[in-house]
Amino acid sequence: MKKIIIFVISLFLVLSLYPQDQVNIKENVSFWYVFLEVKGSRLETPEKIRIFLQEIQKQELQSKISGGLFCVLFDSILQVEGVRDVWALAYNISEDTVAHFPLKKAEYHYKKVATTIYKGPYDTVGQAYNIILPVVEENNFEVIGPPVERWLDDPDQVKLEDCRTEIIIPVREKKGQIA
Repeated sequence: MKKIIIFVISLFLVLSLYPQDQVNIKENVSFWYVFLEVKGSRLETPEKIRIFLQEIQKQELQSKISGGLFCVLFDSILQVEGVRDVWALAYNISEDTVAHFPLKKAEYHYKKVATTIYKGPYDTVGQAYNIILPVVEENNFEVIGPPVERWLDDPDQVKLEDCRTEIIIPVREKKGQIA
C-alpha cells in the first residue's frame, strides 16, 4: 500500500510540474538562422559558445542577429539511431544576411511543430522530451526534423532551477495509420 501511495504522489508531482497542456502544436513555423556546426559532445557548449560569439563579432553580424541563443540538434536520436554528436549553436537572422565559413545560414521551416517550455537547469533539459514525445505520439504525429532548444534565460542572471528552454520539434501526421 505504501508503494502505491508513493507512486501516486510521485505521478501527481510529475504531472503537476509538466502538465500536458503545456505541449502545443503550432503551424507554419519558419525562421532563418546563422549557426556554427559542432561535431562532438554537448559538454563542449561553453567553449563552442565562445567561438561562435567571436565569429559573429569577426563577421560583424551582431546587429543582424535577433532573439536568444539556441541549439539545433541535427543528429538527434529522435531522427537517427546512435549518438547525438552533430549539433549547432544558432541565432535568428534575416534571410538576406550573408554568413561566411565557419558560420552557415539556413532556414528552419516546418508546417507543424510540437513545442513546450522546460523550466530547470539547461543540462537537464533532456527530461522534457519525456513529456513532449508521448504527446506527439498520442496525437498521431511523428518527428520529421531536428529539434531546437531555444535558451530563454541567461544562467548568469537567473537561478539555474528557474532557467527556461523552449523545445521545438518538427512533426507531421503519421501516414497509413488507422484510427
